Amino acid sequence: MPIPAFRDDGWLPVGHHAATWEEITDRFGGELGSQRSILTASLIQFRDALRGFGVSGTLVIDGSYISSKPDPKDFDVLLIGDSNLQERKDRKPLLGDLLDAEKAEKEHGYSLFYTTLDSPVLPVLRDL
Repeated sequence: MPIPAFRDDGWLPVGHHAATWEEITDRFGGELGSQRSILTASLIQFRDALRGFGVSGTLVIDGSYISSKPDPKDFDVLLIGDSNLQERKDRKPLLGDLLDAEKAEKEHGYSLFYTTLDSPVLPVLRDL
């Protein structure tokens, strides 16, 4: 199912909307050199880095990036990883750096959150 149209206020309808990476970049990627394209490159770089560490899961993207704002300031991303994500993060310092929320905000300009499929907080997060 494609990403739905924006509401009159410039935001997507309430709810979670599954999308392929092609749909995300087509819809939110922006023109080359734009703030949107810079954010998209950062998001894809984050995704690719996760893949490089063998991390699988779901990324939930939020924030002004998924609005109709021509120059969104950032994106928010929630990684829902497999049950051993924390253990792998603790064993691999570079993965720990990648999942460091403060570093993501300061150095890359996005808000990062993560949890695991077996986390007791996951149902709460899915209802947001």
